[in-house]
Amino acid sequence: MPHSLDDQSSRLKEQRRRERLLRGHQEIDIRAEILRDYAPEVAAELQINPDLSENTFLLTLMQLSVSYDEPPTVLVEGEEDLASIITPLLWPKMQERDLFTRGIRECFVRLDWPVNEAASQEVGYRVVSPGYILQTEASKVHSDRAVMVEELRERTRPDDSGNTITVQTFETWDITDPLNPVFRIEEIDEDRQRQDMTAFYAGSTDYPYIDDSGAPIFPYVLYHARLQDRLYDWSRGIEIVAGTLRLAVGWTSWWDAFNDLANPQRVAIDLQLPAGTTRTLQGSRNMETITVSKKTILQFQSTRESSGRIDTYPPGMAPMEGVEALRSYAERLAVFAGLNPGDLQASGVQSGISIIVSRDGQRRAQRSAEPSNRTGDQQLLATAARLANSYGGVSLPVDERSYQIQYAILGLSQQERKLLIENLTGEQALGLVSRVTMARRLNPDIETDQEALAFLVRQQEQEAELGRILASILPSEE
Repeated sequence: MPHSLDDQSSRLKEQRRRERLLRGHQEIDIRAEILRDYAPEVAAELQINPDLSENTFLLTLMQLSVSYDEPPTVLVEGEEDLASIITPLLWPKMQERDLFTRGIRECFVRLDWPVNEAASQEVGYRVVSPGYILQTEASKVHSDRAVMVEELRERTRPDDSGNTITVQTFETWDITDPLNPVFRIEEIDEDRQRQDMTAFYAGSTDYPYIDDSGAPIFPYVLYHARLQDRLYDWSRGIEIVAGTLRLAVGWTSWWDAFNDLANPQRVAIDLQLPAGTTRTLQGSRNMETITVSKKTILQFQSTRESSGRIDTYPPGMAPMEGVEALRSYAERLAVFAGLNPGDLQASGVQSGISIIVSRDGQRRAQRSAEPSNRTGDQQLLATAARLANSYGGVSLPVDERSYQIQYAILGLSQQERKLLIENLTGEQALGLVSRVTMARRLNPDIETDQEALAFLVRQQEQEAELGRILASILPSEE
């Protein structure tokens, strides 16, 4: 379904803001937040050096994006060689894709087949932030899948003088009409008009990718943070995004207050100040100031018969009280990333507000994301197979359901395992749990009682075999 221009503009603005937070480029957003929170003359001071040390949005999501820390296992019928589609870089790139999907709510993966015959004959993958997908149209059959995109891409080319320049291009892929697919690359000319540059960049205006049946291959796969019936869910989680920026403003203010302890605001009472130095602040605002330090001697003229004085303002807040308030605020924000309060554990750093997600919280987040990850990965591998079949001379399944994917489950930490063993041992002594139950709870990758039973049988057989081996090599006791 096409979106209104207003909705599209809001989507792109929010998605790009989230991407900046995920890449650590949030300074521009913090400055804007400071300007919204403070009077211009105060904001001008705080904007000079905003605090960038706390990014709760990134910190939390990095700990939740663990689905691809270990490569998934992909199974297909037969003895298929998947090297052309499961490349060495595929699953590492999925780590970035997973982070972007969680943070921005959607993320694209672009597929390509190398045009250079000397290159490795395997599918190439590129993670694309949705903030650079300007136009999108959904499939009429699958409303959560795109069949048309317009991507904003940087390219390089020589100018009229032969110098290499970087230009913005608009790359369109459109299979809304499969019988007449569209591929186009455009630039903006000096008159702000779009100029078709497809032949220049691609060497041809033909649609690049056609499968063995003659159908166009759409080289973009859209991943979602959760399964849904629309293309974008870009506003969900706005709380942690906005709160992260507000928290950064809070830390900027806290640092300003902390500096006040060492350099309190001085006040001249009934004294004529000497000529100061004009200082230009951000926003082209001028302020006359006097530099004060232990190494300078200041001369003042009293304005009254009695002597005037120099005093200081008291600090605006107690620093440690501010730290505790900011810590509480950060923990509250983390809940909007899908965490329960119990999923957070103390960092052990008394003066910081770092969010640490428990292993159990990470596992729950991993399980929650698995359906959408599997849907996207199956579509990705099936699309990659169509490319490899057409241009790589292989014969891989193109049915998405042919690719069975098993994701590695995050194991127990040493502390978790120790505590769990203690609890289970006590429960077993009371006859409350069986060995099968204990095996399942100690091994999160075991999903059924049958698998647990097989695990215990294998262990028993291995112990028996080890006993026989030891008996054969150790001297017998007479």
